Amino acid sequence: MRKRTFFIIIFLLILLVLLIMPNTYNSKKANKNYVSIIDNKELVIDNILPLSDEVGSNSSKSNGMANIYYKFKIKSNYSKKAHYKILLETEKGKQFINDRYIKVLLSDKDDNLFKEYKTDSVKVITGLNKYKSKYVIYSSSLKNKGEEEFILRMWISDASSYDDELMFDGKLSVDSY
Repeated sequence: MRKRTFFIIIFLLILLVLLIMPNTYNSKKANKNYVSIIDNKELVIDNILPLSDEVGSNSSKSNGMANIYYKFKIKSNYSKKAHYKILLETEKGKQFINDRYIKVLLSDKDDNLFKEYKTDSVKVITGLNKYKSKYVIYSSSLKNKGEEEFILRMWISDASSYDDELMFDGKLSVDSY
């Protein structure tokens, strides 16, 4: 009788572990997809003369600088607070300009700078932190199923030497945790 009880307890423990493991795995897996970019577009700077920080930081679609001015939204599909990082992955190649000449400025939909950009408003992307081999443009959190809109300005620094064959190509992504 003792032997039989022992095997029943072991069987129940194994069954319990097998039932709990998939739920733990699925919740960790789902965590990676909490926040996503809506209407994700490729970021390309091509055929633009190098700009001063003053001109680049004040660029807009209305003044003809559409290919350095990007509006995008992120949205959470999680019912609780979701932390996220907005990441920029850059293309490399001999026709692409070195990342150290690309300037970045991020603001909200009303064009108010985020605190990280107020103290040192214009950033060179090589000065940004890296996460998973990508540049971290911004990190924050969204409340339950929230949405946020951003304005990203990127331009070639006037510290670079102009070459009309040089261009910048990058892609935004979001990683949530």
